[in-house]
Amino acid sequence: MYDVIVIGSGLAGLTVAFGLKKAGKTVLVIENRDFGGVVNNAGSTKKKELVAMAKHYYQNQRFADYGITEPQQLDWQQAMNRINMIEGNESLLHEQALEKAGIDTVFGQAVFQSPQEVVVDGIIYQGKQFILATGGQDRTFTFEGADYTYDSRHFLTQHTLPKDILFIGAGIISFAFMSIATAFGATVNVWQHNDQALRIFDRSFVQQLIEINKKRGVRFEFNQTIKSIERLENGRLNVTSQTGKQQEVDAVYRVAGRVAQIEALELEKAGVYFDTHGIKVNDHLQTSQPHIFACGDCNNQAVPKLATYAVLQAQYLVEHLTEYQLAPIRYPIPAMSTFSQPKLAQAGVLIHEAQDDPEHYDIKELNMDDWIDSRKVAEEGARLKIIKRKSDNHIVGATALAQEADLLINYITQSLHANWTKEERRHQLYAYPSLINELDRFWS
Repeated sequence: MYDVIVIGSGLAGLTVAFGLKKAGKTVLVIENRDFGGVVNNAGSTKKKELVAMAKHYYQNQRFADYGITEPQQLDWQQAMNRINMIEGNESLLHEQALEKAGIDTVFGQAVFQSPQEVVVDGIIYQGKQFILATGGQDRTFTFEGADYTYDSRHFLTQHTLPKDILFIGAGIISFAFMSIATAFGATVNVWQHNDQALRIFDRSFVQQLIEINKKRGVRFEFNQTIKSIERLENGRLNVTSQTGKQQEVDAVYRVAGRVAQIEALELEKAGVYFDTHGIKVNDHLQTSQPHIFACGDCNNQAVPKLATYAVLQAQYLVEHLTEYQLAPIRYPIPAMSTFSQPKLAQAGVLIHEAQDDPEHYDIKELNMDDWIDSRKVAEEGARLKIIKRKSDNHIVGATALAQEADLLINYITQSLHANWTKEERRHQLYAYPSLINELDRFWS
């Protein structure tokens, strides 16, 4: 019997496994697809590679008036070959790292037989404690022809890029993919079931990002729910919405959010409760079974389903299970960014929260077009909104739309954590010219 069985080897599962092994526990990791999980094998890592190429493509377009006049053309096959050369062995490398650390590994689907047992390919494994870190998967659909759709993993691993594409959903993944696809020459359509894109971000900045993508040829259709997809004789797909709108494309991708990947575990046999949002956990990430815990995208904690939160939860569990930390999990100031071009990022109090509470918050918008960092990449439309708390004039939140919005927001997040005043910030020196040096404007 193992001290701990970890099901899933993504960022959360790896963090838990290595941490508990270092503390002297016997650990087994069970993985049913790729060791290292989606992020390392077919998710954010590959997205970053492709977004970086798209970023240079769009930047060269903006530099057309500054002497770079040769048309730029990206090659999807060459890009994928390069990425696969760099990252093709991720699963093997992570499996070897686990084994080198003295952690046992099993490949296959874990299915609970009882609260203390799982079976993989007919072999039963027993554990004193279990950590469920199975992550999430793209939301599936049941409309007629849904089998013709692809998931986000397929988009990031396909060897050829279809010419005409339709993305179901207008969230973070969709905006990353449309930035990539248009840079590589595809025609992009986006269908969203309601009238909101990037729901958690500032409405005005989201609309600005939509307009930028429209200029690149992206066609947005809001309040469109797919009724059916039909395969035509020419091999293309005819997509029909509930309102009767039709669109003929080469490929359809499901990027309408992610759901917990827990169905195959048969949690009922372990007495573990779950709902449509994932495995039910308390503020110690403990399930309905006191010896079974869940971290990352598979649980129902009301936090963003991002890798950073998954790792934070995993780190908490390592401390909780080795140092017997009894305090409930606490989350720091939230920060997040899209993978789009330009990026949209935010931290702290959100714009809509401040707008709903004008008695306590002020919002100020800054035009960053004349900042050195914007001028050097010929950027137009770079914007920053800051939120100040009226009671003490402290900045408590910010959101930015810019090429380097993620870096800017990370710098601001550090300032928010430190709770610096304007005077404390002015006593710090940074390298010039640099983005962080521009924060003097932000702090004024």
